Amino acid sequence: MQPVQPCDTSSPASWITLWSLREDTLLEEQPEDDSLVLRSRWGDLRIPRPGPVLTEALRRMLLGPIQLENVPGTDELPAQLHLLAALRQLGGLVVRSVGAPDGERPLLSVVPTVAGALLEPLPVPEDRLLRLSRFAALRSTGRDSLLESPLSSFCAVFTRPEAGWLLASLGRPVTVERAVERLPIDRSTASALVAHLVATGMVEVADQSAQAHNAAFDEDRDPALVPWSHHDLWFHWSSRPGLHDRQFGATYRLRGRQEQPPVLKPVPAGQRIPLPRPAAGPPDWDITLAEALERRRSVRRYGADQLTLRQLGELLHHSLRVRETDGHAGAAESPTPQRRPYPSGGACYELECYLTIGRCADLEPGSYYYDPLGHALIRLSGDARLDRTLLCEAQVSAGAQAAPDVLITLTARFARVSWKYSGLAYALTLKHVGVVQQTLYLLATGMGLAGCALGTGPTGLSAEAFGLDWRVESAVGEFVLGSLPDEVTVR
Repeated sequence: MQPVQPCDTSSPASWITLWSLREDTLLEEQPEDDSLVLRSRWGDLRIPRPGPVLTEALRRMLLGPIQLENVPGTDELPAQLHLLAALRQLGGLVVRSVGAPDGERPLLSVVPTVAGALLEPLPVPEDRLLRLSRFAALRSTGRDSLLESPLSSFCAVFTRPEAGWLLASLGRPVTVERAVERLPIDRSTASALVAHLVATGMVEVADQSAQAHNAAFDEDRDPALVPWSHHDLWFHWSSRPGLHDRQFGATYRLRGRQEQPPVLKPVPAGQRIPLPRPAAGPPDWDITLAEALERRRSVRRYGADQLTLRQLGELLHHSLRVRETDGHAGAAESPTPQRRPYPSGGACYELECYLTIGRCADLEPGSYYYDPLGHALIRLSGDARLDRTLLCEAQVSAGAQAAPDVLITLTARFARVSWKYSGLAYALTLKHVGVVQQTLYLLATGMGLAGCALGTGPTGLSAEAFGLDWRVESAVGEFVLGSLPDEVTVR
Protein backbone atom coordinates (compact mmCIF):
# COMPACT_ATOMS: atom_id res chain seq x y z
CA MET A 1 0.00 0.00 0.00
CA GLN A 2 1.94 3.03 -1.25
CA PRO A 3 1.39 6.41 0.42
CA VAL A 4 -0.16 9.14 -1.71
CA GLN A 5 2.49 11.81 -2.16
CA PRO A 6 1.16 15.38 -2.18
CA CYS A 7 3.54 16.36 -4.97
CA ASP A 8 6.58 15.38 -7.02
CA THR A 9 6.01 11.64 -7.37
CA SER A 10 8.67 11.37 -10.07
CA SER A 11 11.38 10.72 -7.47
CA PRO A 12 11.55 7.85 -4.98
CA ALA A 13 9.41 8.30 -1.89
CA SER A 14 11.32 10.26 0.75
CA TRP A 15 8.61 9.86 3.38
CA ILE A 16 6.14 7.21 4.45
CA THR A 17 2.63 7.23 5.89
CA LEU A 18 2.38 5.71 9.36
CA TRP A 19 -0.65 4.73 11.43
CA SER A 20 -1.05 4.10 15.14
CA LEU A 21 -3.57 4.36 17.98
CA ARG A 22 -3.61 7.01 20.68
CA GLU A 23 -1.30 6.04 23.53
CA ASP A 24 -4.17 5.94 26.02
CA THR A 25 -6.13 3.39 23.95
CA LEU A 26 -6.51 -0.22 25.07
CA LEU A 27 -7.43 -3.15 22.83
CA GLU A 28 -9.39 -6.12 24.14
CA GLU A 29 -10.13 -9.17 22.00
CA GLN A 30 -13.35 -10.99 22.90
CA PRO A 31 -13.34 -14.38 21.14
CA GLU A 32 -16.68 -15.42 22.64
CA ASP A 33 -18.55 -13.13 20.23
CA ASP A 34 -15.74 -12.53 17.72
CA SER A 35 -15.38 -8.83 18.49
CA LEU A 36 -12.81 -6.24 19.47
CA VAL A 37 -13.27 -3.51 22.07
CA LEU A 38 -11.22 -0.34 21.98
CA ARG A 39 -11.23 1.42 25.34
CA SER A 40 -10.27 5.09 25.46
CA ARG A 41 -10.91 8.33 27.34
CA TRP A 42 -14.06 8.69 25.23
CA GLY A 43 -15.55 5.35 26.19
CA ASP A 44 -15.65 1.88 24.67
CA LEU A 45 -15.93 1.17 20.95
CA ARG A 46 -17.02 -2.34 19.99
CA ILE A 47 -16.05 -3.72 16.57
CA PRO A 48 -18.09 -6.83 15.68
CA ARG A 49 -16.46 -9.44 13.43
CA PRO A 50 -13.39 -7.31 12.56
CA GLY A 51 -11.68 -9.98 10.46
CA PRO A 52 -8.02 -10.99 10.59
CA VAL A 53 -6.61 -8.00 8.66
CA LEU A 54 -8.17 -5.29 10.85
CA THR A 55 -7.41 -7.28 14.01
CA GLU A 56 -3.74 -7.62 13.13
CA ALA A 57 -3.53 -3.96 12.06
CA LEU A 58 -4.94 -2.78 15.39
CA ARG A 59 -2.62 -5.08 17.34
CA ARG A 60 0.35 -3.54 15.60
CA MET A 61 -0.97 0.05 15.79
CA LEU A 62 -1.35 -0.38 19.53
CA LEU A 63 2.43 -0.82 19.78
CA GLY A 64 3.35 2.23 17.71
CA PRO A 65 3.35 3.71 14.18
CA ILE A 66 3.18 1.14 11.38
CA GLN A 67 2.94 0.99 7.59
CA LEU A 68 -0.38 -0.55 6.65
CA GLU A 69 1.13 -2.28 3.63
CA ASN A 70 3.17 -4.41 6.03
CA VAL A 71 0.03 -5.91 7.58
CA PRO A 72 -0.55 -9.45 6.26
CA GLY A 73 -3.48 -9.67 3.86
CA THR A 74 -3.19 -6.17 2.37
CA ASP A 75 -1.60 -7.21 -0.93
CA GLU A 76 -4.77 -6.63 -2.94
CA LEU A 77 -6.43 -3.24 -3.46
CA PRO A 78 -9.89 -4.29 -2.14
CA ALA A 79 -8.29 -5.39 1.16
CA GLN A 80 -6.42 -2.09 1.38
CA LEU A 81 -9.57 -0.06 0.80
CA HIS A 82 -11.54 -2.15 3.29
CA LEU A 83 -8.87 -1.57 5.96
CA LEU A 84 -8.76 2.18 5.32
CA ALA A 85 -12.55 2.38 5.53
CA ALA A 86 -12.51 0.50 8.84
CA LEU A 87 -9.87 2.81 10.30
CA ARG A 88 -11.92 5.86 9.32
CA GLN A 89 -14.70 4.57 11.56
CA LEU A 90 -12.38 4.81 14.58
CA GLY A 91 -12.28 8.62 14.36
CA GLY A 92 -10.25 10.19 17.16
CA LEU A 93 -8.47 6.97 18.13
CA VAL A 94 -6.23 6.93 15.05
CA VAL A 95 -2.93 8.84 14.92
CA ARG A 96 -1.50 9.71 11.50
CA SER A 97 2.25 10.21 11.15
CA VAL A 98 4.75 11.24 8.50
CA GLY A 99 7.78 9.00 8.78
CA ALA A 100 11.22 8.93 7.21
CA PRO A 101 12.58 5.89 5.34
CA ASP A 102 15.36 5.50 7.95
CA GLY A 103 12.83 3.87 10.29
CA GLU A 104 13.61 6.25 13.15
CA ARG A 105 10.95 8.24 15.03
CA PRO A 106 8.33 9.97 12.84
CA LEU A 107 8.94 13.47 11.56
CA LEU A 108 5.42 14.45 12.62
CA SER A 109 2.50 12.75 14.37
CA VAL A 110 -1.00 14.22 14.30
CA VAL A 111 -2.96 13.19 17.41
CA PRO A 112 -6.75 13.72 17.60
CA THR A 113 -7.90 15.58 20.71
CA VAL A 114 -11.67 15.10 20.33
CA ALA A 115 -13.61 11.89 19.77
CA GLY A 116 -14.83 12.42 16.22
CA ALA A 117 -11.72 14.01 14.72
CA LEU A 118 -10.78 12.62 11.30
CA LEU A 119 -7.63 13.82 9.52
CA GLU A 120 -7.90 14.32 5.76
CA PRO A 121 -4.47 15.41 4.42
CA LEU A 122 -4.72 16.67 0.83
CA PRO A 123 -2.10 18.06 -1.57
CA VAL A 124 -1.57 21.82 -1.40
CA PRO A 125 -0.86 23.61 -4.72
CA GLU A 126 2.77 24.66 -4.82
CA ASP A 127 1.99 28.26 -5.79
CA ARG A 128 -0.30 28.86 -2.82
CA LEU A 129 0.95 30.84 0.14
CA LEU A 130 0.89 29.22 3.56
CA ARG A 131 0.99 30.68 7.05
CA LEU A 132 0.91 29.37 10.60
CA SER A 133 -2.38 30.20 12.31
CA ARG A 134 -2.11 33.13 14.72
CA PHE A 135 -3.89 30.97 17.30
CA ALA A 136 -1.39 28.09 17.10
CA ALA A 137 1.30 27.73 19.76
CA LEU A 138 4.37 25.51 19.95
CA ARG A 139 5.62 24.27 23.32
CA SER A 140 7.86 21.59 24.78
CA THR A 141 6.43 18.51 26.47
CA GLY A 142 9.81 17.73 28.01
CA ARG A 143 10.46 15.11 25.32
CA ASP A 144 9.05 16.52 22.08
CA SER A 145 7.61 19.71 20.63
CA LEU A 146 3.82 20.07 20.56
CA LEU A 147 1.78 22.35 18.30
CA GLU A 148 -1.76 23.14 19.50
CA SER A 149 -4.58 25.52 18.66
CA PRO A 150 -8.05 26.18 20.10
CA LEU A 151 -9.36 25.98 16.54
CA SER A 152 -8.01 22.50 15.89
CA SER A 153 -9.30 19.06 16.84
CA PHE A 154 -5.71 17.78 16.73
CA CYS A 155 -2.30 18.40 18.19
CA ALA A 156 0.87 17.95 16.16
CA VAL A 157 3.85 16.23 17.78
CA PHE A 158 7.30 16.98 16.39
CA THR A 159 9.73 14.27 17.45
CA ARG A 160 12.53 15.27 15.09
CA PRO A 161 13.90 18.72 14.20
CA GLU A 162 13.18 18.63 10.45
CA ALA A 163 9.46 19.35 10.78
CA GLY A 164 10.21 22.07 13.34
CA TRP A 165 12.52 23.78 10.87
CA LEU A 166 9.73 23.83 8.32
CA LEU A 167 7.26 25.16 10.87
CA ALA A 168 9.60 28.01 11.77
CA SER A 169 9.50 29.19 8.16
CA LEU A 170 5.70 29.51 8.19
CA GLY A 171 5.55 32.50 10.50
CA ARG A 172 4.90 34.68 7.46
CA PRO A 173 3.17 33.89 4.15
CA VAL A 174 5.39 31.60 2.07
CA THR A 175 5.09 28.81 -0.50
CA VAL A 176 6.42 25.31 0.14
CA GLU A 177 9.12 25.90 -2.45
CA ARG A 178 10.40 29.04 -0.73
CA ALA A 179 10.04 27.49 2.71
CA VAL A 180 12.43 24.62 1.96
CA GLU A 181 15.00 26.59 -0.05
CA ARG A 182 17.51 26.69 2.79
CA LEU A 183 16.32 23.71 4.78
CA PRO A 184 17.87 20.20 4.76
CA ILE A 185 14.54 18.71 3.74
CA ASP A 186 13.29 17.80 0.25
CA ARG A 187 10.19 19.30 -1.28
CA SER A 188 8.23 16.06 -1.33
CA THR A 189 8.63 15.56 2.40
CA ALA A 190 7.87 19.23 3.05
CA SER A 191 4.68 18.92 1.00
CA ALA A 192 3.60 15.89 3.00
CA LEU A 193 4.22 17.69 6.28
CA VAL A 194 2.34 20.75 5.06
CA ALA A 195 -0.60 18.64 3.88
CA HIS A 196 -0.94 17.14 7.36
CA LEU A 197 -0.57 20.50 9.13
CA VAL A 198 -3.11 22.15 6.84
CA ALA A 199 -5.52 19.29 7.56
CA THR A 200 -5.26 20.09 11.28
CA GLY A 201 -6.25 23.71 10.63
CA MET A 202 -3.09 25.01 12.30
CA VAL A 203 -1.53 26.05 8.99
CA GLU A 204 -3.64 28.17 6.65
CA VAL A 205 -3.67 28.31 2.85
CA ALA A 206 -4.22 31.68 1.17
CA ASP A 207 -7.40 32.09 -0.86
CA GLN A 208 -5.60 32.23 -4.18
CA SER A 209 -2.21 32.73 -5.77
CA ALA A 210 -0.92 36.08 -4.52
CA GLN A 211 2.12 37.96 -3.33
CA ALA A 212 3.02 37.70 0.34
CA HIS A 213 2.14 41.35 1.01
CA ASN A 214 -1.49 40.96 -0.10
CA ALA A 215 -2.18 37.33 0.77
CA ALA A 216 -5.68 36.81 2.14
CA PHE A 217 -6.40 34.16 4.80
CA ASP A 218 -9.86 33.17 6.04
CA GLU A 219 -8.81 33.47 9.67
CA ASP A 220 -8.18 37.20 9.32
CA ARG A 221 -11.67 37.89 7.96
CA ASP A 222 -13.79 35.49 9.98
CA PRO A 223 -16.12 37.72 12.05
CA ALA A 224 -16.22 35.06 14.77
CA LEU A 225 -12.41 35.17 15.16
CA VAL A 226 -11.60 38.85 14.59
CA PRO A 227 -12.59 39.85 18.17
CA TRP A 228 -10.38 37.20 19.76
CA SER A 229 -6.75 37.67 20.70
CA HIS A 230 -4.49 34.63 20.75
CA HIS A 231 -4.26 34.52 24.54
CA ASP A 232 -7.93 35.18 25.28
CA LEU A 233 -9.13 32.40 22.98
CA TRP A 234 -6.56 30.02 24.44
CA PHE A 235 -7.67 30.83 27.98
CA HIS A 236 -11.33 30.29 27.15
CA TRP A 237 -10.63 27.07 25.24
CA SER A 238 -8.31 25.51 27.81
CA SER A 239 -10.31 26.43 30.93
CA ARG A 240 -13.43 24.52 29.91
CA PRO A 241 -13.75 20.84 28.92
CA GLY A 242 -15.03 19.40 25.66
CA LEU A 243 -12.76 20.84 22.97
CA HIS A 244 -9.43 19.34 24.08
CA ASP A 245 -8.05 16.20 25.69
CA ARG A 246 -6.13 17.75 28.54
CA GLN A 247 -6.52 16.68 32.14
CA PHE A 248 -9.41 18.58 33.66
CA GLY A 249 -11.11 18.90 37.02
CA ALA A 250 -10.14 17.66 40.48
CA THR A 251 -7.14 15.56 39.43
CA TYR A 252 -4.91 16.37 42.42
CA ARG A 253 -2.02 16.52 39.96
CA LEU A 254 0.51 17.84 42.49
CA ARG A 255 -0.24 15.30 45.20
CA GLY A 256 2.96 13.48 46.03
CA ARG A 257 5.07 16.11 44.22
CA GLN A 258 4.78 19.06 46.57
CA GLU A 259 2.78 20.06 49.60
CA GLN A 260 -0.40 22.05 49.16
CA PRO A 261 -0.07 25.50 50.76
CA PRO A 262 -1.80 25.76 54.14
CA VAL A 263 -5.43 26.81 54.35
CA LEU A 264 -4.43 30.07 56.01
CA LYS A 265 -1.39 32.04 54.99
CA PRO A 266 1.10 32.64 57.83
CA VAL A 267 0.53 36.19 59.05
CA PRO A 268 3.46 38.43 58.06
CA ALA A 269 5.49 40.27 60.66
CA GLY A 270 4.53 43.84 61.43
CA GLN A 271 2.49 46.11 63.65
CA ARG A 272 -0.88 44.51 64.41
CA ILE A 273 -3.96 46.74 64.40
CA PRO A 274 -7.11 45.01 65.65
CA LEU A 275 -10.22 45.94 63.69
CA PRO A 276 -13.55 46.74 65.33
CA ARG A 277 -16.17 44.03 64.95
CA PRO A 278 -19.77 45.03 64.26
CA ALA A 279 -22.34 44.34 66.92
CA ALA A 280 -24.35 41.14 66.63
CA GLY A 281 -27.65 41.41 64.80
CA PRO A 282 -28.74 43.50 61.82
CA PRO A 283 -26.62 46.63 61.22
CA ASP A 284 -28.14 50.09 61.50
CA TRP A 285 -27.83 50.47 57.75
CA ASP A 286 -29.64 47.21 57.08
CA ILE A 287 -31.42 47.15 53.71
CA THR A 288 -32.85 44.28 51.76
CA LEU A 289 -30.77 42.40 49.20
CA ALA A 290 -33.12 43.57 46.45
CA GLU A 291 -32.62 47.20 47.50
CA ALA A 292 -28.84 46.81 47.57
CA LEU A 293 -28.84 45.25 44.10
CA GLU A 294 -31.01 48.03 42.69
CA ARG A 295 -28.96 50.83 44.25
CA ARG A 296 -25.53 49.36 43.45
CA ARG A 297 -23.36 51.56 41.29
CA SER A 298 -19.69 52.28 40.63
CA VAL A 299 -18.76 55.56 42.35
CA ARG A 300 -15.46 57.16 41.35
CA ARG A 301 -15.65 60.38 43.38
CA TYR A 302 -15.12 60.81 47.09
CA GLY A 303 -16.42 63.07 49.83
CA ALA A 304 -14.63 65.32 52.28
CA ASP A 305 -15.12 62.91 55.16
CA GLN A 306 -12.54 60.20 55.75
CA LEU A 307 -13.36 56.54 56.07
CA THR A 308 -13.11 55.29 59.62
CA LEU A 309 -11.45 52.24 61.08
CA ARG A 310 -14.89 51.09 62.23
CA GLN A 311 -16.19 51.19 58.66
CA LEU A 312 -13.21 49.24 57.35
CA GLY A 313 -13.62 46.69 60.09
CA GLU A 314 -17.30 46.26 59.34
CA LEU A 315 -16.73 45.91 55.58
CA LEU A 316 -13.96 43.32 55.96
CA HIS A 317 -15.85 41.44 58.68
CA HIS A 318 -18.87 40.92 56.44
CA SER A 319 -16.88 40.13 53.29
CA LEU A 320 -13.52 38.45 53.86
CA ARG A 321 -13.11 37.20 57.41
CA VAL A 322 -12.85 33.54 58.37
CA ARG A 323 -16.17 32.84 60.05
CA GLU A 324 -15.14 29.49 61.47
CA THR A 325 -12.59 26.71 61.13
CA ASP A 326 -12.57 23.08 62.14
CA GLY A 327 -9.62 23.59 64.41
CA HIS A 328 -6.98 22.66 61.82
CA ALA A 329 -6.58 25.93 60.00
CA GLY A 330 -2.88 25.39 59.46
CA ALA A 331 -3.35 22.06 57.68
CA ALA A 332 -3.38 21.77 53.92
CA GLU A 333 -6.40 19.48 53.83
CA SER A 334 -9.22 18.93 56.29
CA PRO A 335 -12.93 18.07 55.91
CA THR A 336 -14.25 21.63 56.41
CA PRO A 337 -11.13 23.75 56.83
CA GLN A 338 -12.84 27.13 56.93
CA ARG A 339 -15.92 29.09 56.03
CA ARG A 340 -16.04 32.67 54.84
CA PRO A 341 -18.88 34.97 53.75
CA TYR A 342 -18.19 34.20 50.07
CA PRO A 343 -18.09 30.79 48.35
CA SER A 344 -14.89 29.23 47.04
CA GLY A 345 -14.60 26.23 44.72
CA GLY A 346 -13.34 23.18 46.60
CA ALA A 347 -13.12 25.35 49.75
CA CYS A 348 -9.70 26.43 48.48
CA TYR A 349 -9.99 30.04 49.66
CA GLU A 350 -6.83 31.07 47.88
CA LEU A 351 -7.62 34.79 47.94
CA GLU A 352 -5.74 37.14 50.26
CA CYS A 353 -6.49 40.80 50.92
CA TYR A 354 -4.13 43.78 51.09
CA LEU A 355 -5.16 47.37 51.74
CA THR A 356 -3.30 50.43 50.52
CA ILE A 357 -4.47 53.35 52.62
CA GLY A 358 -4.41 56.86 51.26
CA ARG A 359 -6.83 58.46 53.70
CA CYS A 360 -8.51 56.85 56.69
CA ALA A 361 -9.18 58.16 60.18
CA ASP A 362 -7.15 56.40 62.90
CA LEU A 363 -4.97 54.64 60.33
CA GLU A 364 -1.68 55.83 58.89
CA PRO A 365 -1.21 55.80 55.10
CA GLY A 366 0.60 52.74 53.82
CA SER A 367 0.07 49.08 52.89
CA TYR A 368 -1.51 46.52 55.18
CA TYR A 369 -2.27 42.79 55.11
CA TYR A 370 -5.70 41.70 56.33
CA ASP A 371 -5.57 38.78 58.75
CA PRO A 372 -8.94 37.10 58.06
CA LEU A 373 -8.81 34.81 61.08
CA GLY A 374 -7.77 37.41 63.66
CA HIS A 375 -9.72 40.23 61.95
CA ALA A 376 -6.79 42.60 62.11
CA LEU A 377 -4.54 44.64 59.84
CA ILE A 378 -0.79 44.00 59.74
CA ARG A 379 1.31 47.03 58.77
CA LEU A 380 3.77 46.09 56.03
CA SER A 381 7.21 47.62 56.03
CA GLY A 382 6.85 48.80 52.48
CA ASP A 383 7.95 51.77 50.42
CA ALA A 384 5.74 54.87 50.66
CA ARG A 385 6.61 55.67 47.05
CA LEU A 386 5.22 52.34 45.89
CA ASP A 387 2.06 52.88 47.97
CA ARG A 388 1.45 56.27 46.34
CA THR A 389 2.06 54.78 42.91
CA LEU A 390 -0.45 52.02 43.58
CA LEU A 391 -3.09 54.58 44.52
CA CYS A 392 -2.32 56.65 41.41
CA GLU A 393 -2.55 53.56 39.21
CA ALA A 394 -5.91 52.76 40.80
CA GLN A 395 -7.11 56.30 40.09
CA VAL A 396 -6.15 55.93 36.42
CA SER A 397 -7.75 52.49 36.15
CA ALA A 398 -11.00 53.78 37.66
CA GLY A 399 -11.00 56.93 35.53
CA ALA A 400 -11.40 58.91 38.75
CA GLN A 401 -10.59 62.57 39.41
CA ALA A 402 -8.66 61.78 42.58
CA ALA A 403 -6.81 58.89 44.16
CA PRO A 404 -9.05 56.59 46.20
CA ASP A 405 -9.09 56.67 49.98
CA VAL A 406 -8.49 52.91 50.09
CA LEU A 407 -7.32 50.41 47.50
CA ILE A 408 -8.27 46.81 48.26
CA THR A 409 -6.03 44.39 46.37
CA LEU A 410 -7.08 40.75 46.15
CA THR A 411 -4.19 38.36 45.58
CA ALA A 412 -4.23 34.62 45.01
CA ARG A 413 -1.99 31.89 46.38
CA PHE A 414 -2.24 30.02 43.12
CA ALA A 415 -1.07 26.61 44.29
CA ARG A 416 -4.02 26.38 46.70
CA VAL A 417 -6.18 25.79 43.60
CA SER A 418 -3.78 24.27 41.07
CA TRP A 419 -2.67 21.62 43.60
CA LYS A 420 -6.14 20.12 43.28
CA TYR A 421 -7.56 21.28 39.96
CA SER A 422 -6.26 20.87 36.41
CA GLY A 423 -7.36 23.07 33.55
CA LEU A 424 -9.70 25.39 35.42
CA ALA A 425 -7.51 26.64 38.29
CA TYR A 426 -6.95 30.22 37.16
CA ALA A 427 -10.45 30.58 35.72
CA LEU A 428 -11.81 29.45 39.09
CA THR A 429 -9.74 32.10 40.86
CA LEU A 430 -11.17 34.82 38.63
CA LYS A 431 -14.69 33.62 39.44
CA HIS A 432 -13.83 33.96 43.13
CA VAL A 433 -12.61 37.50 42.52
CA GLY A 434 -15.93 38.39 40.89
CA VAL A 435 -17.85 36.96 43.84
CA VAL A 436 -15.82 39.04 46.32
CA GLN A 437 -16.10 42.21 44.23
CA GLN A 438 -19.88 41.92 44.10
CA THR A 439 -19.95 41.28 47.85
CA LEU A 440 -17.90 44.45 48.38
CA TYR A 441 -20.24 46.38 46.06
CA LEU A 442 -23.33 45.34 48.00
CA LEU A 443 -21.74 46.12 51.34
CA ALA A 444 -20.52 49.52 50.15
CA THR A 445 -24.02 50.25 48.88
CA GLY A 446 -25.61 49.29 52.19
CA MET A 447 -23.05 51.22 54.23
CA GLY A 448 -23.34 54.35 52.10
CA LEU A 449 -19.75 54.23 50.80
CA ALA A 450 -18.24 54.94 47.39
CA GLY A 451 -17.05 51.67 45.90
CA CYS A 452 -15.79 50.65 42.46
CA ALA A 453 -14.25 47.44 41.13
CA LEU A 454 -11.24 47.90 38.86
CA GLY A 455 -10.70 46.02 35.63
CA THR A 456 -6.99 45.46 36.23
CA GLY A 457 -3.94 46.52 38.18
CA PRO A 458 -0.13 46.41 38.01
CA THR A 459 0.97 42.90 38.98
CA GLY A 460 4.66 43.66 39.39
CA LEU A 461 4.12 46.89 41.32
CA SER A 462 1.73 45.36 43.87
CA ALA A 463 3.98 42.34 44.32
CA GLU A 464 6.91 44.63 45.11
CA ALA A 465 4.81 46.78 47.45
CA PHE A 466 3.54 43.76 49.41
CA GLY A 467 6.79 41.79 49.34
CA LEU A 468 5.47 38.91 47.21
CA ASP A 469 6.89 36.55 44.60
CA TRP A 470 4.33 37.18 41.85
CA ARG A 471 4.68 33.61 40.57
CA VAL A 472 3.49 32.27 43.93
CA GLU A 473 1.04 34.97 45.00
CA SER A 474 0.04 38.10 43.13
CA ALA A 475 -2.82 40.46 42.42
CA VAL A 476 -5.88 39.13 40.61
CA GLY A 477 -8.46 41.82 41.47
CA GLU A 478 -8.83 45.32 42.86
CA PHE A 479 -11.57 47.42 44.49
CA VAL A 480 -11.37 51.09 45.47
CA LEU A 481 -13.25 52.61 48.36
CA GLY A 482 -13.96 56.01 49.84
CA SER A 483 -16.62 58.16 51.44
CA LEU A 484 -19.55 59.29 49.32
CA PRO A 485 -19.46 62.86 48.01
CA ASP A 486 -22.35 65.02 49.15
CA GLU A 487 -23.99 65.12 45.73
CA VAL A 488 -24.06 61.33 45.36
CA THR A 489 -26.39 59.07 47.27
CA VAL A 490 -27.14 55.37 47.15
CA ARG A 491 -30.23 55.70 49.28
